Parts: sequence; structure tokens; C-alpha cells
Amino acid sequence: MTEGLELYMVTSEPDSVRVKPINGQWIVRIVDGGKLTQQLFDVHMEAESFAEAERQRLGLPGEPPADEPAGAMRRRR
Repeated sequence: MTEGLELYMVTSEPDSVRVKPINGQWIVRIVDGGKLTQQLFDVHMEAESFAEAERQRLGLPGEPPADEPAGAMRRRR
């Protein structure tokens, strides 16, 4: 399951796509033309697939999948 996109302005950052673990989920962070968009995923491979499609759309090189964090990830309440 994914959660909605959030949009911010980050004019100083180059275009990029990153996948990071956060509180038991995976966030895909996309910088496109100074606009930051983030999308949250419950499943790591879904986040990686989405990130790769975004890299292709932006003409960015592929990246290796993000590492699973050491130990079990827990959601904060």
C-alpha cells in the first residue's frame, strides 16, 4: 500500500531519486526540477520498482536497491 505524494520546493538540489527506510516503511524521495515529491510504501520491492520507473522518466542512471536496515524495523506509535 502506498500513501499519497507530498510536494515541496528544493531549488538547490539536482534531480535525483532515493529510496530510504523509515519507521518500518520505505520512502521514495524524488527531486524533479526543484520540486521534491515523497511517496511512502509498505513493501520494499514496490518502492524500488517505483523509484526505478521515476529514474527512467527523469533520465537518471539506475541505482542498486537500498539496503535493508540492520535489525527489525518497527513503526513508531
